[in-house]
Amino acid sequence: MTDTASLITLRSILDLASARSYQWDAATIIAVSGVDRAGDLTTRVIEDPGVLCDIADEGFSPHSPVGHALSHALHDAIQRRVRLWITVVPTAKLDRLREALGGDLIHEAGLAWGGHTPVAMSPLELLETWSRGNAEQREFMRVAMAGLDTLTTSSRATRASRSVGASIIERSPVLKLCRNPKFIAYVVVFVYSMARAVPVMFVPHFGGDWRILWLIDMVTAIPYTWGLIEMVAGQKLWHRIIGAVTAAVTFLAPYVYFLIYGRHAPPGIWFAIACIFFGGILLEVLRYMRDRAVKEGLATRP
Repeated sequence: MTDTASLITLRSILDLASARSYQWDAATIIAVSGVDRAGDLTTRVIEDPGVLCDIADEGFSPHSPVGHALSHALHDAIQRRVRLWITVVPTAKLDRLREALGGDLIHEAGLAWGGHTPVAMSPLELLETWSRGNAEQREFMRVAMAGLDTLTTSSRATRASRSVGASIIERSPVLKLCRNPKFIAYVVVFVYSMARAVPVMFVPHFGGDWRILWLIDMVTAIPYTWGLIEMVAGQKLWHRIIGAVTAAVTFLAPYVYFLIYGRHAPPGIWFAIACIFFGGILLEVLRYMRDRAVKEGLATRP
């Protein structure tokens, strides 16, 4: 891998030794993990737990050392919202892993080579499946999910943990909302919009009503924030395009009123619009390059 590709794929799945050592099917990994693009396969949401190889070697029992290791690994993964586990197991022992955890949960995710097969599974899918499983599986999840803090877990994981009677740490919706990055972004932009129109009262060349300008700021604050979030973090290309257009239009809207009733608009307006427009294009180019580099890295065996 070139230095440029290494930089573009920094903190991606390719940082895992197992991902670099075998040939993987990117489509399967993306589907199992639930991410939208190969570039979203980061080390924050993907890990290679050694316990899967231990289960393939020794089998599984809830009260065995391997069972305790799986319990701890799963609890940690659910708490941190890990989307995917990948590992490489001896091909001859793949059936034992499937029998222990569930055939539908273990996905062959690459080409077998050297007597080993790359596999992938979703920790959340394991939790949800076993929470609806037999008494032994449900009891295992009740113990494994004990102490789970709902402040950082997904709603699906919280529901599954509640369904088996796990003693989880419940948090109020208000506290969860205050930790939500999107909610914080909305609050910051809304406060900024409330204050932005106030200095206009002291501009001598402005002949409009500052209260109307303030109202435009308030109305456009929410779609403007939504547009910025979608432009940067939208899961689909058309979401990101609509987000960039929405952000540019709603950012400009208050200044259109200002230009109609005043003069000498701040030159920073046009610079900000240019940043939104060209920034969106640059982000898409970088995303495309990262997606392609990650897919090529997964498909290439050293």
